[in-house]
Amino acid sequence: MLTMDQITGLGPPHCRKPKFDHSALELQDQEINTERHQQLDMVSHNTLNLVDYVRDKAKDLGQQLVDKQDKIPESANLDKGLGSALGRLPDDVLSKIFNYHLMDNDRLSRRSDPSPMQLARVCRRWRDVAVGMAKLWCKLSFYVDDDRKEWKRSAFYYDSWLKRSQDCPLSLQLRPGYAEGGTAKLRRLVQPYMSRISSLDIVFWDDLEPEHLLTDLPAALQELTVCFGDWFDASATAQSLSQLPSTVRSLKILDRTFGPECLLSLNPVWAHLTHVEIAIRPRNVLHFLVLCPNLSSCELILGQPAFMSPRVQCMRFTHANLQSLCFICPGYFKTNPLPVLFNAITLPKLRTLEIRYGFLSSPHQELEAFLERSKCPLETLVFDAVVTPPPDQQGDFIAIIPSLKIECRLDTSSK
Repeated sequence: MLTMDQITGLGPPHCRKPKFDHSALELQDQEINTERHQQLDMVSHNTLNLVDYVRDKAKDLGQQLVDKQDKIPESANLDKGLGSALGRLPDDVLSKIFNYHLMDNDRLSRRSDPSPMQLARVCRRWRDVAVGMAKLWCKLSFYVDDDRKEWKRSAFYYDSWLKRSQDCPLSLQLRPGYAEGGTAKLRRLVQPYMSRISSLDIVFWDDLEPEHLLTDLPAALQELTVCFGDWFDASATAQSLSQLPSTVRSLKILDRTFGPECLLSLNPVWAHLTHVEIAIRPRNVLHFLVLCPNLSSCELILGQPAFMSPRVQCMRFTHANLQSLCFICPGYFKTNPLPVLFNAITLPKLRTLEIRYGFLSSPHQELEAFLERSKCPLETLVFDAVVTPPPDQQGDFIAIIPSLKIECRLDTSSK
């Protein structure tokens, strides 16, 4: 008789033997093998793709290197061709290139870049062409060195430069600096070339003797710019300037306010000037305009004090030739002198008017009356100020002169 334990599948759970499904195990093994083969195929495919990419990339890089290597002689040949082309340029064409290269340099010095000296160092032919062009060497800025040896080298350099200018008119900028006897040194250096100076720009930085450079000026002089500090004797300065030749047409006196006595001492000079830039007190403006009947353009920096007496406020003057006028009026004045000045003057030929001021309002009504009274062909009106006229006020000016162009420049530096 069979017991219960002997019956397959019966008996207590812990005594039962598992029943294995061999077909299921074989199926599971097949799926695993298939998945592993797929993974291996994928890895092999990606590896082959990477190898192909690296091989192609290396091939491309190699081709680029070959191409660049081929271009090296091409570049060298291009440089040779360019140099050959420049070498074949006629001297007159090369001269025009040199002039264009230096056209924006008003003043040239030892350290200027570009300069004629740089052009002359390129090659022998360029040197021959540059040295033969006198106009390249007619502008020069001098500076007196404190060191004696350095000044000797500079003086030799300056003299060599000026000799190449031949007979061309000279435009010189003189900077005596703080060196002892600086003005006398510069005078001795430029003395052989004085007769050819047409434009002269001098800055006095220390208590030097300006008469060394302002006396016996050449008859060919047409433009003079001088910059003085307030510590210079104004009457002595004016006395030196009063000897200017009648050929001078432009005079700029910077950083020095001229009073009525100084204006009178220059009376022989004012009559033949056509352009002036000067610092002046508002109450002397009309007097200045009377002294300059041939003035075509001027820039007036208004200095303290701004107060004008009732007699001055009642004065009126018409200048028949002035075409360009610039008023510069600082904002630290207690009173604005511009309204009084625009009430006083009439300028029938005025074409350009520029007003630079630091006040919080513009002289609208006075300027409007000035334009109506002058009936001038004004083309440009410039406001350079902290507060410029609003559009409606600008419209009032355009209503008087429909073709008028108004420029407003906001001066943020005075705020």
